[in-house]
Formats: sequence, structure tokens, C-alpha cells
Amino acid sequence: MKYAIQLGKLMKERGVRGTDLVELTGHTPANISRLRQGKIRSVRFSTLFAICDRLDCAPGDILIRITDEEAEHPEKGVFVINLEDEADN
Repeated sequence: MKYAIQLGKLMKERGVRGTDLVELTGHTPANISRLRQGKIRSVRFSTLFAICDRLDCAPGDILIRITDEEAEHPEKGVFVINLEDEADN
């Protein structure tokens, strides 16, 4: 099993743009993009909860567990989180 972030998919489904989340969270566009692509190692609960409120979802709708097969060909807007880099540190 692997983990993925489907923030991009949820944003598209709900018509929310990256600039909307920039204004909401105060983060830079680059940080929102990195979050959407699963290229971050941590996120504050306050940020996650604000995004969930804006998208009308729960944290478990954004961060999901997927099979190894699903990780090989994720849906558009779903990015596999690579934790292997963390294990090396």
C-alpha cells in the first residue's frame, strides 16, 4: 500500500483554483503547488483544516491510501507521496 494526495483532483471537481488556496492559507503559489503534488513532508493542521473547509471535505478525502497498482498509474490530479526519501534520512 502507498499513500497519495488528491488535492488537485478535489480542487478541479469543486472549481477551486490554486490562487484561491493561496489567498485562504497565506502560502505562496509555489508552496500550494508543492502541496498539491505531494512534494512536501508536513502540513500544519490549521492549513489542512482551512483547505478542507474550503473544499467541503475531510482530511481523509485529500490524503488517501492506494494500492501498489493504483500508484503505478494514478488518476489525473492524484500524486503518490514518496516516503522512501524520508527513510534514508
